[in-house]
Amino acid sequence: MKSPAVANSIINIHILVILFIIATNQSIFAQNDSIFEPKGNLIVQIINRTNLDVHNTNNFGMNINRAHFGYSYQFAHEWKGVVVLDAGRPTIFNNLKIKDSIGNDFYPQYNYQEGSHYTISLKFSYLEYKPNKNITIQAGGILQNHYIREEKFWGYRYIVETFPDRYFKIPSGDLGIISYFEINEYFSADIAFTNGEGFRSKQDEKGKFKAATGIDFKPVQGLISRLYYDVKFIDNSDLIKNEELYSIFIGYSMPSKFRVGSSYHYQTNYHHINNHDLFGFSLYGVYNIKENIEIFARYDNLKSAKLTGSNTSWNELSDGEAYIWGFHYSPVKGISLSLSEQFWIPSNTNIDLRNEIVFSFEYKL
Repeated sequence: MKSPAVANSIINIHILVILFIIATNQSIFAQNDSIFEPKGNLIVQIINRTNLDVHNTNNFGMNINRAHFGYSYQFAHEWKGVVVLDAGRPTIFNNLKIKDSIGNDFYPQYNYQEGSHYTISLKFSYLEYKPNKNITIQAGGILQNHYIREEKFWGYRYIVETFPDRYFKIPSGDLGIISYFEINEYFSADIAFTNGEGFRSKQDEKGKFKAATGIDFKPVQGLISRLYYDVKFIDNSDLIKNEELYSIFIGYSMPSKFRVGSSYHYQTNYHHINNHDLFGFSLYGVYNIKENIEIFARYDNLKSAKLTGSNTSWNELSDGEAYIWGFHYSPVKGISLSLSEQFWIPSNTNIDLRNEIVFSFEYKL
């Protein structure tokens, strides 16, 4: 566990590294900008899911799960700006503070979304500086790199989110700074310092910040692995603790043939509540039938820690296993269609299982 003093030292080192990079790459600024033509690109991504509950045919619905609209503009060789709007349900009520019986602050696990569906809000708005091909620095409303590497490998975010995204509900974006380093052909790394509240909330009064780092290792062609760690600092007490996430991911792919992946995730003190740990793993495989048709299968297992002196898990109503399989079809570049069957079997036998037939589609520019 890193102390705030150690974390502050890491921040100072990070800033010095960035300043050193800028200072030692002045020749890049001397490039002849007259030969560079600024250009921009439109960003559009829409995800729609229609689901039918096999056990309850009255449970039928269609949702627009993601609607991103944005623009990316390359000002110069080294500088780029990106802004992305998200159509969601942005009004959130959380960080509820109450006091326990002896007057200590207590933050219960509570998160409530209200307001109009599909309300436009700002999601990403960062400035990117790339002094050379090995270093990229982004600041502002950034995309966090906690599960993005696995999400790109999985490739089916429009069907089902990756394990930490689906079960831990970690925001994909946050306010802060992130740096990417391509060390060599085998190793790359990233380090980030952010608010820790996600892109829809400002820093809360008790929260400090979130520090994150990850290492990617690609020993041979087609094989990739990633180790990731982050910590969200807060004013610790007997009940309130720093929240930490440990993740490991490994995947292997043969382009145009198949890919298989697995990941394990452990989150301590979920929502900063002491001993409220969540953990689990995901296994999946994808096989290419034809150039634009794939079949896939996935298994998830989610567990939570048992309460002190009890045989009951604190999150027992949400623990369980997921079985997912289906087909993916891409008729043209930028359009994806899928039909899948998704099971959820709760660990608590008093809760009915869910069996849904889901039609998903995505189009993006």
